[in-house]
Amino acid sequence: MRLLQRQKLILLLVLAVSVVFPLMFVQFDEPSTRLNAYKLLAKTGALCGGMLMFWQVLLGFRGAVSRFVPDLIWVLGLHRKIGTYLPLLIVLHPVFITLYYLDKYDWNLFSLNISLSFDVFVLIGIVSLALLVVIIISSLFRPSFRSYSTWYFLHLGSYILLLLMFIHSIPIGSTIGLTRLGQFWWLLAGILALVTLFRIATRLGLFVKRHLVSDVRQVGPGVTRITMQPVGGKMEPITGQFIFLRWGFWGNARPFTVSHYDRLTGKLSVTVKALGKTTTLLQGIQKGETVYLEGPFGVFTHAALEHDRPVVMIAGGIGITPFTRLFDELAYEPGRELHLFYGNKYTHEIVYKDEIEGMKHVNVIHVLSHEDDYAGEKGFITVDLLKKYLPRDLKEYEFLICGPPVMTEKIKTELTGDHVPAGQIHYELFSY
Repeated sequence: MRLLQRQKLILLLVLAVSVVFPLMFVQFDEPSTRLNAYKLLAKTGALCGGMLMFWQVLLGFRGAVSRFVPDLIWVLGLHRKIGTYLPLLIVLHPVFITLYYLDKYDWNLFSLNISLSFDVFVLIGIVSLALLVVIIISSLFRPSFRSYSTWYFLHLGSYILLLLMFIHSIPIGSTIGLTRLGQFWWLLAGILALVTLFRIATRLGLFVKRHLVSDVRQVGPGVTRITMQPVGGKMEPITGQFIFLRWGFWGNARPFTVSHYDRLTGKLSVTVKALGKTTTLLQGIQKGETVYLEGPFGVFTHAALEHDRPVVMIAGGIGITPFTRLFDELAYEPGRELHLFYGNKYTHEIVYKDEIEGMKHVNVIHVLSHEDDYAGEKGFITVDLLKKYLPRDLKEYEFLICGPPVMTEKIKTELTGDHVPAGQIHYELFSY
């Protein structure tokens, strides 16, 4: 985990330095303080905002930065945070470059004359700004999109946006055209071209692992275990990692935890619950069909293997999947205190019930929320329930939580409120 923290810190430092770096080339040679202020703010929006846009493309492509920082969920979280504030930075450019030209030349940039090449590139900048607005709106209202594909392809507009940014800035950007920053800007354009080609190649089946479905087995109501064998090179996912699975050449990739893995043959399984269109369709996948896998990604459950603290696993529904391999790993530590709190609605919905209850090295507590005549724990998993079964103080445990966002957030908040250190609370959401 220390290595992972260093990797994250290095990434943040490189990102921060690269974003501020272009401002070193800005020349403050205007006749008034006001004009120099306008220039600084306009250049900050253009150059720093442009660098952040470049990073957004890298962070949003799981085949790029995640090769350096394996915690893909953290990387995507950083991507979302930057996306939240990026528009506020970029908007500085159109606002203050307009004020700059009005003040210095008495020229309204928006009174376009497309017969002039300068105005054509200004128009491209305006189109870029409009496209950015569309991408922001699609991101803010993603949950309202009925089709994930619609949102996804709108989001890919960031590549077009970045291309337009280069087309707009290289010919008419004074700092880029008159300083050595121009060489750096061309380097970024070249990297963007390579990333785009790499992403297209990945979509076409290159740089991914092709597998054949070798077994399909129902393990619960609307829950199917899909086992796949590699064609060519095999993956080596460590415990708790997930992969992106694409069914068929043109299918959409979705993340699934690797619930079972055979190191000898390279066969791996995912356990899929029908929660949406794609996961419902996957219930009907057949033996012999081809799937394309990307990964593995993630670091969930690593803490349980890197520390010697007692472990509390908390799962809700299909959130049991990250723990299925961990059970086997921890079986080699017979003296370790292990607990599983597993929440479901009904008994018949418990996934891998026989396997879980057959474990002798894990204290298993089932919690059912909708089965009134159940003899065990009823309701929902809470910190009070944890205290009822855990023999030690909560601060002595390593907590691993996976389940619906509402359940995960509630338990995380309760544990934090009970003074459990944040570094001992690890969670992963099975929704996406």
